[in-house]
Amino acid sequence: MAGRPVRPNGQSQASKVCQFKLVLLGESAVGKSSLVLRFVKGQFQEFQESTIGAAFLTQTVCLDDTTVKFEIWDTAGQERYHSLAPMYYRGAQAAIVVYDITNAETFGRAKTWVSELQRQASPNIVIALAGNKADLSANRAVEYEEAQAYADDNSLLFMETSAKTAMNVNDVFLAIAKKLPKNEPQAGTGATAAGRGGRGAVDLNQPTQASQSQCCGK
Repeated sequence: MAGRPVRPNGQSQASKVCQFKLVLLGESAVGKSSLVLRFVKGQFQEFQESTIGAAFLTQTVCLDDTTVKFEIWDTAGQERYHSLAPMYYRGAQAAIVVYDITNAETFGRAKTWVSELQRQASPNIVIALAGNKADLSANRAVEYEEAQAYADDNSLLFMETSAKTAMNVNDVFLAIAKKLPKNEPQAGTGATAAGRGGRGAVDLNQPTQASQSQCCGK
């Protein structure tokens, strides 16, 4: 079901809602849209068309007494869209930088994105590094230890994920949710251009398509 809240610990009701802008960055075809589709809808499509510009979706995560609402910007990975990226990560409280564990070049590109975020994004942004396509570990080109060491050196969250098998997909979003400051409810994060009112099916190929999730009630 689209937009179903993720409940890591089965709590029935959260008393506080915090809203955060999260952006996904990475080379084309590393699986950014597939990760979002898995997280938001619990689905996987073997053949995913490239994102044009960016797609917008929402999903909530319930943590103890807090509901964390993610406003997710899934950006296009093609080089021609790179100049648009600051528009999406500006003001973001969190970012997931994705690479393909079977493609060393995408790991190098991920490092470039991390450096750009560290220079230009919000000073307190929570950055997670996701080594996607872990189901293809037989064709691994980036060692887990190498990526973990890089993440440690740069104070990043790090997990290897598989959008295909769902391995660690919810976990990486949950880890981010736990690390974000939740002292005060967050104001809106400027996603009005994405058409907040949309419900129903999520088309990740359509720019700024919104999927509103429900909070922790049934």
